[in-house]
Amino acid sequence: MGKSYLFISGKGGVGKSTLSAALAVFAAQSGKRVVIIDGDMGLRSLDLMLGLQDLVLYDMADLVKRRCSLDQTLIKHPDFPTLHLMVGGQQARPKDFNKQDVQKILRTLKKRFDLVLVDGPAGLGRGVRIFAELVDEVFIVATPDPIAIRSAEKMASQLYAAGARPQMLLNRMSPQFVLDGAFDQPQNLSFALDIPLLGVFEESKPLYEAALQGKTAAQAGDEGITAELQNVLHRMEGEDLPLPEYKPEKLNVFQRIWKWLED
Repeated sequence: MGKSYLFISGKGGVGKSTLSAALAVFAAQSGKRVVIIDGDMGLRSLDLMLGLQDLVLYDMADLVKRRCSLDQTLIKHPDFPTLHLMVGGQQARPKDFNKQDVQKILRTLKKRFDLVLVDGPAGLGRGVRIFAELVDEVFIVATPDPIAIRSAEKMASQLYAAGARPQMLLNRMSPQFVLDGAFDQPQNLSFALDIPLLGVFEESKPLYEAALQGKTAAQAGDEGITAELQNVLHRMEGEDLPLPEYKPEKLNVFQRIWKWLED
């Protein structure tokens, strides 16, 4: 039996879909059987991120209305055979799905896949609330800026009230901003918000360039991103791994002179 995970965010533009798609590809590359659900009803994006936009014939809305079978909604990735995509529905609305239908779909997928990843919409609307009640784990994706952090805090408080215990993924972290005092240390942010920290992804130019080429962060060739994807996958499996802590670089005399010459 696999496990299900929901990726959400308090506001848009923090990289939630980017991270969920990257983790799906990385897990598939690691030999996991993975299905990722685009739960942003009416505004899907994962088919484009994964290069599967021309293969979408049926969606989850078709499935619950019994216009197709489960297998017909699962789009197999041509480059990663153990990765499948299910889209929620371009014309669908959250109210088109009831809890019982979503529960049945998730339960069936967990029997067939190691990981069931759900990329939810931003905010805490009806669709997110249904998924949050049914998945095994909820991950809040945020960037370290004050607006995103406040949004993450509000989402977490509402999820706590509903009985969920979310974890946080910090995206687009800048070590230099931390050292300059503009951002708090990742673990300090986590402690202040009372949300356990699952992983930290640093700002990456190769990631942006990969996105322009229709590739995910797992295919960007950024060693730091790849290493953290692996760490996050291990933490999801219960391993206790250290989290980043940014400290000033200690240089000897010759290194300081060389750095001064470079600047």
